[in-house]
Amino acid sequence: MKKIILHLSIVVCLVVVVASCNKELENWNSATYNYDGRFVVSAVCQENASKNAIIEKGNEIYIYNTATNTTNEIWLDDVSDKFPLKGKFILNGSSDNFSGAGTVDNVKSKFFIYIEDDNAYVEFVATNKGDFPVATAAGQFCDGIQEYVRATLTEGKITPKGATSIGGNVTDGIILKLALHTDKVRFASVAVSADNWEDPDVPEYEWTLQVGSNVPDASKDEHWTIEGYRYTGYPEDI
Repeated sequence: MKKIILHLSIVVCLVVVVASCNKELENWNSATYNYDGRFVVSAVCQENASKNAIIEKGNEIYIYNTATNTTNEIWLDDVSDKFPLKGKFILNGSSDNFSGAGTVDNVKSKFFIYIEDDNAYVEFVATNKGDFPVATAAGQFCDGIQEYVRATLTEGKITPKGATSIGGNVTDGIILKLALHTDKVRFASVAVSADNWEDPDVPEYEWTLQVGSNVPDASKDEHWTIEGYRYTGYPEDI
């Protein structure tokens, strides 16, 4: 993790410093120089417009080289967590017209458990435990999903000086098209240790992910268009 942060820090610092001085970027450290950067973007979901985010909200993605510093391998990281997405992509093509070589795992994928009474899903984290279905015995099951477990980069383009920022500055443009994939999963109830019961006479149970229960659900695929510009380093552009 430290190596990744180091590479990202080098890229972002160089972008900010050099852009502020109005000079061409010369990043000798990164093999993915033509892709690297901090980008301010809008996000549009084809299937669900309520998830859309306009560029004025300052949504950001970072593109940076991997620890191996390979010319056609990048990290794509939605640091605003609009999706959320962080995936390592091997690319076909060049920066002016590229795509991912295949579907990749999403590091930031999240689990959700289904609440039948509300016909809704809630994120499977400890802070939401009070909203989970109540398990009354061990060995019960509950449906859920692993959202955005994989991503496919279908199209990408970075255009030198092809965009104007919200602050009116000319900078590089970017457009990405991605498919985000979701799996069905199941949760199983297990007994809580008696030492942790709130009432020593009343057994308690909790939900755990049933390992190996993932089943792809194409009906939940989402198709996103990410569009915006490389951050210039000027405060008015974010």
